[in-house]
Amino acid sequence: MHRSRVGVSKWVKAAWLSDIRPAVLARELDVSAPAAQRMAAALEMTGQPPGEGRLKALVNQPSDPEAALRSRLPCTFDPDASPVAGLSRGQRAVMGVLRGRIRGTALSQVAIEARLSEDHARRCLNALAEKGFARREDASVPWGYGSLKTVLWSLDLTEECVTALAYLPPRPRRDDDTCPERVPPEFWSLFWNGASAKDLRLPDDAFFVATSLLDGPDPVARTWALRCLPIDDLRRCRDMRGYDTGEIAARIDKAIAQRADG
Repeated sequence: MHRSRVGVSKWVKAAWLSDIRPAVLARELDVSAPAAQRMAAALEMTGQPPGEGRLKALVNQPSDPEAALRSRLPCTFDPDASPVAGLSRGQRAVMGVLRGRIRGTALSQVAIEARLSEDHARRCLNALAEKGFARREDASVPWGYGSLKTVLWSLDLTEECVTALAYLPPRPRRDDDTCPERVPPEFWSLFWNGASAKDLRLPDDAFFVATSLLDGPDPVARTWALRCLPIDDLRRCRDMRGYDTGEIAARIDKAIAQRADG
């Protein structure tokens, strides 16, 4: 994706296409046949289905040049021309947080995940915005059983920004694998059948939460469940009909393996 000479908007569109054969990409995206072949290889190597997960995988391409070549990704890296060389440690940390939050996130959450004070995180976000790497927008997001007006920060996926992401180190594993006490309010609206999400308590209700989110419509909620719910409850789901084959089984297996190794 990085330095592929294909516009970011076309990569974003490609991430949502169900048919990623080179001929289809060339027609749908109006790119040359060689470019379509490189894009098809990169999309295939993500191992992700169409949607946000595939886009995240593209954005998080390996920063190691040899690894990128082995993966047949259409990119090359020049360490001497790193776009992040002039960024402070805090700015790189903040950019790393935004990389995992394609939909955007609040200042307070950026500060927590980057391990900075809110004032420091704010300064870093403003500096990244000036460089064209980040953007700020007023938004209305699902919260509880209603909506919340808030300010969200997200990456500004320009060509320069996408290239810069290739030079960031891999996202570190979570240090704390403790199950949270409640389902985040941003996911409450997904619990429309049975117990109200605000009354659920974790880890006691983790199995019910897992069965509600793992095959639900929200990929962000699914990712949260795979990362945060107890492994034993993920294993229980994995043994159930509907979770024991196909893509959902593969996702659960991968999450369990990664967390067990962590």
